[in-house]
Amino acid sequence: MRKNLLSLSIAAAIGGLGLVGGAHAITSADSTGATADTQNISKNGIGHSLIVPYYTAQTEHATLINLVNTDTVNGKAVKVRFRGAANSDDVYDFQVFLSPGDVWNANVSQDAASGKARLTTVDNSCTKPANVNGEFVTARLKSTWTAERKAANTREGYVEIFNMADVPPGSALFTAIKHVDGVAPCKGTAWTYLDTDRSYGLYVEAGLANPSTGLMGNWTIINVNNAAAWGSTTPAVLASTSQGTDGLGRIVYFPQVATAADPTLIDTFTADPLLVGGFIAAALYDLPDMSTPYLTDAGLFGLPADIQPSEQAGQLTRTISVDNVINEYLTNPDINASTDWVFSMPTRRYSVAMDYAPATSEPVYNDLLQRWFTAGNTAVDGDQICVKNVTYSVWDQSENSPASTIDVVISPNTLPDPVLFCGEASILTINNPGAAQSGVLNAALTVKDIQTSTYTDGWINLTTPGAQVGWGLPVLGGAFVRATAGASTFGANWDHRYNSAVRASGPVNAPAK
Repeated sequence: MRKNLLSLSIAAAIGGLGLVGGAHAITSADSTGATADTQNISKNGIGHSLIVPYYTAQTEHATLINLVNTDTVNGKAVKVRFRGAANSDDVYDFQVFLSPGDVWNANVSQDAASGKARLTTVDNSCTKPANVNGEFVTARLKSTWTAERKAANTREGYVEIFNMADVPPGSALFTAIKHVDGVAPCKGTAWTYLDTDRSYGLYVEAGLANPSTGLMGNWTIINVNNAAAWGSTTPAVLASTSQGTDGLGRIVYFPQVATAADPTLIDTFTADPLLVGGFIAAALYDLPDMSTPYLTDAGLFGLPADIQPSEQAGQLTRTISVDNVINEYLTNPDINASTDWVFSMPTRRYSVAMDYAPATSEPVYNDLLQRWFTAGNTAVDGDQICVKNVTYSVWDQSENSPASTIDVVISPNTLPDPVLFCGEASILTINNPGAAQSGVLNAALTVKDIQTSTYTDGWINLTTPGAQVGWGLPVLGGAFVRATAGASTFGANWDHRYNSAVRASGPVNAPAK
């Protein structure tokens, strides 16, 4: 592992000078544009990449996803990847090509026959492959799991969406993805040209350009039987310049094909410890991910250079890290109220990932990203990695806190210490002890219960420390409530409120002290 991470660092440093062999050796941004060197959560919900904190296809639930290109000039080559809730395993990924002003939408629900999550869309935007309708894939899940367990592990998770490249007008590729009478052609030499791994310069000649901002999204979870729905805007990450203006990222396009990826390519373009360490046989469709160098940095001799994948992942992790998560809960039995809290940690994969190969699954750590997750603040519960040291305080609606009067416990739990966040998209269900599924979303993969005794309604403040003091944990999510009034069922959801981490100075890709 250390040897591979060292080679990753060396390869990235050399790659900044354009000396690494292979198709993606040169990834420099257009010298006429404002190259991005930082990233932050977008204030207006529009950015270069999007993160859907949670999707579910459990029982009667379905998730609707809308993806919008608000750029009315340029098309966008967009990567969409669904990752499982337990360990962020890739369970479905593909590419969507949005023409200017285009909208793409899809529905994720449970397949009645197989039990797997299934994506369904009738959208006319171009995709690679041409047909993205189908069951989610279990090839990256633990081989010894039953078919039923594998299917269950596709039904919950989160979604990564990022702009790999712009498609400006004037090229044959733009013509291939531009709608004509409501339908995009999705054909021609320029279209099939993208199916082969090529150099940066050849991709530019084919019609790709450095990615700009413009992506916007919304997601909605619908309970079909109870006619309840919960929805929110999709958090957007904006790549910008140090002066605060919208920037251009690096072209990070890779073909959506199963061709094996060269280890040097993997070392240079991802911080995923399972891919870098060779624990998973990587293919070109594994790239890009959220750690693929998208920004620039001051390289050797002061020249702009690609940052390392671990630094890319670290910057994004720092952007969404928080010290506290605050929200309300409602479990009043008079209205049959239930509350689930979602805690999605979409960048944890680049700090630690689960290797399923041993008889007892084992975590693999990235020793360049120890600010947030190490062996000291994580533990293994079955086949999941859990984060320890989370504490919490509960208040009712009359400013009473049970801290001095009752015990607040987390259950179920097979570990000796209280553990709150198990899995990548963890579900905290409130006052729902012993249930196999959570009270609102019917979540079953990563559920823990918190009991507040007689305090049926109120608010909770959770502290979320990272492995190193002051760096917090990368958390997104919200509270989901369901209640009944007579014969009617209603749903409500509230995004979490956060206190951003007060971070120590120093680089993000350094071992914790």
